[in-house]
Amino acid sequence: MRHHIVDTFADATHLGNPAAVVELPEFAPTAEMQDSAHRIGLPTTAFVVAAAAGQYRVRWFTPYKELNLCGHATIAATRVLLGDRTRLTFVSDNGVLHAERIGDLVSIDLPAAALTACDPPPELLAALGVRAVACVVSSDDILIEVESAAVVAAIRPDFAALARQPYRGHIVTARGADDVDFTSRTFFPALGVDEDQVCVTAHCKLTPYWGRRLGRNRLTATQLSRRGGRLAVRDAGDRVHVLGSAVLRGACDELPELLEERR
Repeated sequence: MRHHIVDTFADATHLGNPAAVVELPEFAPTAEMQDSAHRIGLPTTAFVVAAAAGQYRVRWFTPYKELNLCGHATIAATRVLLGDRTRLTFVSDNGVLHAERIGDLVSIDLPAAALTACDPPPELLAALGVRAVACVVSSDDILIEVESAAVVAAIRPDFAALARQPYRGHIVTARGADDVDFTSRTFFPALGVDEDQVCVTAHCKLTPYWGRRLGRNRLTATQLSRRGGRLAVRDAGDRVHVLGSAVLRGACDELPELLEERR
């Protein structure tokens, strides 16, 4: 199955989050797409089907599960499919996403998450090995603020314990150091992705959270994962705009037996 590999949010100091993009005339059976995503072995594979001029249907798969939303793989798909166009629309079962080229970067528009303050679960803090400054939950993920970017960088989670928690994902964040407003790391062991290198959907929670904390709607962010990534975000009320790079690594006709990202 022919696929393209794109590194999103990569720059001179960050390797970003890789995704695969597969364009099909129509969606294959779910089991076949899941098997292909597993064999490709990248954090997410986006399968896209042309629906109209500038519009595509999209589905996303980790190596182990289908996702209801994936921003970085949609940015990767935009990089592959744009051509001479400046805007694309992606239609999923979870809603419509709009993407556009802005200079050498790609911007994507996603729904903002509603957040509710909560007490941090002791079992979760133990699995992360941190103390919480604050804690909020969305419909699927939990966000823990810690005291510094250094704490975020030093986390060594117990992934088996995290996977037993009743959340899709676990976002750990702190005020940024140097020239960024906030930083984070994101963990999704229940989806077969222990750490997502740069997670766009997490920024649907992080952007309104830090926008309210800092009193601004335009922010810069980094993820402190092994590969790392840099993002620019804007809180637009019920939507979040995420801007980042998308570097086309190449196209493959054969599925690799082993990729560096799975080591």
